[in-house]
Amino acid sequence: MVQALIQLLQTKSLSNITISELTGRAGVSRMTYYRNYNSMDEIFSSYLKDLVDAYRQDVADWPDKGNYNDYRNMLHCYEYFDHYREFIACLVKTGLGHLLLQALDSYILDTYYTEDKGRDFYYTLRAFSGSLYNIYVTWILEDSKESAEEIVSIICKIYS
Repeated sequence: MVQALIQLLQTKSLSNITISELTGRAGVSRMTYYRNYNSMDEIFSSYLKDLVDAYRQDVADWPDKGNYNDYRNMLHCYEYFDHYREFIACLVKTGLGHLLLQALDSYILDTYYTEDKGRDFYYTLRAFSGSLYNIYVTWILEDSKESAEEIVSIICKIYS
């Protein structure tokens, strides 16, 4: 469904895509769509949730989660999500980029924040996730030539 929706969005706006077009392109019945989704937005949010869950699982095996702004963590994040560049670019261009920002916020807060660290740290993490999001979106939408390593080096300079 995700790939079918991305393909349709290359020529139409989300509001102009019908359920019939989407299910026809995806090769599934309308009933399948309605059984799994309440809206087309939900297709994206469901897929994004799956991506973030897989990312969480991937880093769960690390013996040390490190610091939120260390090079290893950021590089892994950028390389991981770069595999989904087309999907994320489509999300942003469709006006649903906030879903990625919410997912980043949630992941970073769940991983690094505890109440004993205080509100200052809470806001620091929120600002950090916002900057990761903005830099990533700029990097993919402008089809920047920098590698993930170069982008993460720039971010490390900002947060050093």
